[in-house]
Amino acid sequence: MASLDLASIRTIVVTGGAGFIGSHVVDDLLEACPGAQIRVLDSFTYAADMANLDRAMRSGRVTLRQGDIGNLELVTDLLRGADLVVNAAGESHVDRSLLSPERFSVSNAIGTQVLAEAMARRRVPLMVHVSTAEVYGSSDAPLTEMAAMQPDNPLGASKAAAEMLLSGLCVVYDLDIRVLRPVNIVGTRQNAEKLIPRFLELAAVGKPLTIHGDGSQRRSFLAVSDFCAGLRAVASRGQRNGVYNISGPETHSVLEVARMVLESVPDPAAGLVFNNGRPADYTRAPVVTEAIAGLGWRAEASLSGELKALAGWYRSRLAPLSRTVFRTVPDLAAGHATVTTQPAGSGLFRSLERH
Repeated sequence: MASLDLASIRTIVVTGGAGFIGSHVVDDLLEACPGAQIRVLDSFTYAADMANLDRAMRSGRVTLRQGDIGNLELVTDLLRGADLVVNAAGESHVDRSLLSPERFSVSNAIGTQVLAEAMARRRVPLMVHVSTAEVYGSSDAPLTEMAAMQPDNPLGASKAAAEMLLSGLCVVYDLDIRVLRPVNIVGTRQNAEKLIPRFLELAAVGKPLTIHGDGSQRRSFLAVSDFCAGLRAVASRGQRNGVYNISGPETHSVLEVARMVLESVPDPAAGLVFNNGRPADYTRAPVVTEAIAGLGWRAEASLSGELKALAGWYRSRLAPLSRTVFRTVPDLAAGHATVTTQPAGSGLFRSLERH
């Protein structure tokens, strides 16, 4: 399959559909695929929120199941009759990956492998897998999809492992799995542990923004609306088993981002503070997006253009008195791990959940 008529799709499965990216994908596909029913699967870890699906659930075209993509029997049942799978499930925060790398390996790599096995069982025509540009690691030059995967943190490593597993399974089972490698995605509904929402909420309550190191590390950003448009382009016009970088046109240093955030909030904020940084906190080279541009896609939004609207959205989530009482941000401490065993694949899937 080299193309997919979105208007004719009848059944879509979105994993991680109650999270930041997944819920936006659900909303976008409801509009782009007017005849489709969407099945959402989410394990509802800390980063998911039922409120993210409020509008989608009101459509009457969305059903929701709670569960893990590592549960083969569950996922195989969910994929019955599916025309398209979008895999947006998994762990996505670099800082957390440094504290709990095993969780990322299990969720991002093994979970994705199990999902592909279920796809093969049901002969689903197409899956779009949401990977990340973190698989490249650091570089001094712009990176094409042919660049070697050289991850420098556990998040990137787990996503690179997932891609390698998918590559092998595509050959064995004759699957069409297309991969998107986005840079830092920004938008509403993002968890407050991530850079932009954390900065916006700190600024909104008058607390200083913490910068790792000197803030010179450069990052590329992508509006979630542009990501969704890119996903549709890859699903409908992409190459079989193709891999696509996707990014906005600009790069910014973390310090530049912090200053842009401070300018976007309506009230004075407390400025910036600097710490000693984190391991492997390197500049990320921009990615080359010619492949996805060849499908007719281009980024419409910029970080600077998005920030004012995002500042209002994140501020609206804070209680009126929160300028003196900051809303709790998820703790990044390692915590206590318990291990749950459940059937998956040909062996036992070890799902690590932190409480």
